[in-house]
Parts: sequence; C-alpha cells; structure tokens
Amino acid sequence: MIITRAPLRITFGGGGTDLPSYSDKYGGLCVAAAIDKYVYVAINHSFTKGIKLRYSEEENADSVDDIKHPIIREALKKVGIKDDQLEIVSVADVPSNGAGLGNSGAFTVALLHALYEYSGVESQSTVLAREACNININILKRAQGKQDEYACALGGISCLQFPAITEKEPISFINSTLYLSSKTILNLQKNLMLFYTGLSHSSHDILNHQKQETLKNNNLFIKNLHKLKRLGIRAVEYLETNNLDLFGELLNEQWENKEQRMPNQNTHLSNIHYDLLYNGAIGSKIIGAGEGGFFMVYAKDKEKVRTYMKKTGLEESHFNFDFEGCKRIV
Repeated sequence: MIITRAPLRITFGGGGTDLPSYSDKYGGLCVAAAIDKYVYVAINHSFTKGIKLRYSEEENADSVDDIKHPIIREALKKVGIKDDQLEIVSVADVPSNGAGLGNSGAFTVALLHALYEYSGVESQSTVLAREACNININILKRAQGKQDEYACALGGISCLQFPAITEKEPISFINSTLYLSSKTILNLQKNLMLFYTGLSHSSHDILNHQKQETLKNNNLFIKNLHKLKRLGIRAVEYLETNNLDLFGELLNEQWENKEQRMPNQNTHLSNIHYDLLYNGAIGSKIIGAGEGGFFMVYAKDKEKVRTYMKKTGLEESHFNFDFEGCKRIV
C-alpha cells in the first residue's frame, strides 16, 4: 500500500492573480503558506478485478475510461497506469468542497505522487505541481489559478510567481522563498487564527466570472487585479521585515479589494469581518475565492476574538505551518 499526503494552504496575498487569464499576460504573484491540514491518498493492489474508488462517493469501474471522477481518471491516464485491480481511497482533514484551502489542488498533487510511487517512478515537487495544474486547467478546463498545486506540493511559506508568457522567456513558475526570521514565524503562528464558516461556495463559478471579465479586458476588473498583486508584494515586504501589525491590516485591504471585484459578498460574513475589528482583530479575510470556507484572522487579542466568534457560531480550527510539502508517509 502507498499512502501520500499533501498539505492544504492559506493565502497571505495576491490570490486570484495566478489565474492564467491574468498571469499569462501581466504576471501573477501569490504569497501562500502550507498548513498541517492534509489531503491523504492511499493506493493498493486489489485481489479482485475492477478499480475501486472511495472519496466523498464510491465508484467501481471496469477500466480507467469508465471512471467518473475526472481528476482520478486523468491522473491515471497521465501516469499510464492500466492496472485493473486497483483501490484508491482519499480522505481530508477539512471539508472537501468549498473550504477555500486548495483542496482540489492538494488532492491532485497527492494523487499524482501516490500513482508515481505505485509505479516505482521518482517525482519532483515542481513536476507534480506542473502536471496537476495541467490536468485541472488545460485538460479539465477548470477556472482556477496555479498557486494551490505549487503551495501544496512545495510546503513552507513562499512567494509564488507566475511570469507573463513571452516567446523569449517561456517560464511558467518561479518560487521565491521568503526570508522570515524564526521570530516572525512564531508570531504568525501565535496571532493567526482560522474559523470555519460552515458555508461552502463554488470557486469555479466565482473564478470563471473573474476569468471571463479578464478575457474581455474589463478595465476596472484588471485594475483591481493589478492592485491585488501589489498587495501581495506588500505582504512579502511586511513579512520579511517582521511588520506583522501592518501585515494584519493588509488583510482588510484584501477584503475591500475582493468586495470591489465581487460586490455581492455574503452580508453575514461581511458583518462579521467589520465587527471583528472591534472584537480583538487587527485584520481578517475569507480564504479562497470567497462567499464561504474559512475566515483567517490576525488577532491582537485572541481570547476576545474567540469569544466573539463563538457567539457567531463559527468554529476555530487550530493549525501549524507545514514545511515538508507533499510526501509519501507509508
């Protein structure tokens, strides 16, 4: 049996500029951190004929082409596994739909890693991320960016850059490790909090709207994304200089930026965001595409934040950073 895991991620800035509709033309930049919430994939050779799949649903297929789960089907094709006595199981530490923590990207990376291990082939993190992006974006035509796959494959806290595509420089990815002091990492760990809203969202619908507006050269929309990228650059500056209160305040600017891009934000979540500023928080934002998933809060008074969030019914999810990335654990 092969078991792999890939960490989920939280975004500190620039999330949304990694969609190819924007990054291929203007260049994207995301600041992301892998956390110790994981997607696990187990693969085993079965004694009976058929491909048995267990994720949020169960499938029994006679061949790879018969598999309904699109990512599993395309990943098996990519790796070239034709074993018709196979069992694949996936579980995750957080809800698999609409959590905003990069579940789909983490799953694809962990699955590819497990399939290559099963085949006896060594795989590099950046290759896993690139192939996972190709499956989700180019083959399955999903409206999404690239940060999830790279952040989950690499682990750590990084500035992920996706340069504009040109004939002279066809580079699709640059990983710039952030130079963070141990004090900064400890303070981030101490003051950052995650709360599950209990609301799921369709990131595809939200990001597809962004994709279409960008491709239509909507000037206001593109200016918004330019500003979002600058917010990501400022996040790098504040993190590397240990100006964490300014980093916390930057979360509020990211919230406002998303409100301008998506004016129909959930009113209940918006009220919580602004109330938090009077209840122990320096700043907060929704992780991921928006309208649900997880709140990330940078707190100056964690107990005050907890008390307020408990009244709203939002559950805290404790976490640490992950610096290992996707790995085989069995």
